[in-house]
Amino acid sequence: MLLQRISHCFKYTSVLFNKAYQKRLLSTGSNLNLTEIREQLSQFQGGHVDLSYRGDNGCIAVISLLHSGRMNALTGSMCVSLYDIIRQLSTSEEHKAVVVRGLQGHFCAGADLNMLKKMADPANGERFSYFMQETLCSLRHLPTPIYAAVQGNILGAGAELLVACDFVIASPQTNIQFVQGRMGIVPGLAGAVHLVEKVGYHKALDILLMEKGMDANTALPKGLVDYLLPPPGELSDDILLDLSLEVIEARLKGLAPQVIRGLKSVAINSHRLSYSEAVTHERNVFKSLWGAESNLQAFRSNLKHKKK
Repeated sequence: MLLQRISHCFKYTSVLFNKAYQKRLLSTGSNLNLTEIREQLSQFQGGHVDLSYRGDNGCIAVISLLHSGRMNALTGSMCVSLYDIIRQLSTSEEHKAVVVRGLQGHFCAGADLNMLKKMADPANGERFSYFMQETLCSLRHLPTPIYAAVQGNILGAGAELLVACDFVIASPQTNIQFVQGRMGIVPGLAGAVHLVEKVGYHKALDILLMEKGMDANTALPKGLVDYLLPPPGELSDDILLDLSLEVIEARLKGLAPQVIRGLKSVAINSHRLSYSEAVTHERNVFKSLWGAESNLQAFRSNLKHKKK
């Protein structure tokens, strides 16, 4: 009964957000259909996106991007796979965190140019934006913390994927650039919104206006990178993931899965919902966890006053 109560509380918030988000999307995209856009994007093949599980008891979900020879540029089929994986994770209660990474030394060099050239008109641009906003906003609102484990190039749509994550763990061998302005456009995948949320308006605008990219050392004080890995040079995919998992597991150590989800929920909804809705939601999550086994165990162990 307790787990059902906690789960219902978190799902309530997801419903609140999704209803408001869908209403906003539909108000500006009433003629757009996700199923039709999905079919269109699926025609642009190449690369793949996979889901695996790592960490203790497989409690950390890992999303891996691979488009060999193209620095993991997103094809249409990769966008569809990413959407499907995020939908799958949104209903799963088995994981404590999600990691997004790119393979073969790069995170993501943006959307595949061959696809973009064939969709270079306003109607197709809107369709692509609509589908990817749905995808990345759903990623942003997964119930657990989202970590990007990155190195190499992160360009354009790849940078928008980056800021849809809650935290960025970066190798020094990282190059981040919002190239949209140089391409005569603006971010269209909710990237500007998420960037402002992450670093604030003035820093976000400065980043968007930058002519050149920035490495992880430069991005760290701007708030675009949260954890900087040691600098042994370029890391293998496995080492980058292992180091990132160490950071994540150290941060989440001792926290029950339902507590992690509760903390993510109250934090992200503090600015997604109205003030009164956010306060009410925080109280509901607090109520659902108060007296739960993790809370009672903390009382029994007197954890509040124990020094780490």
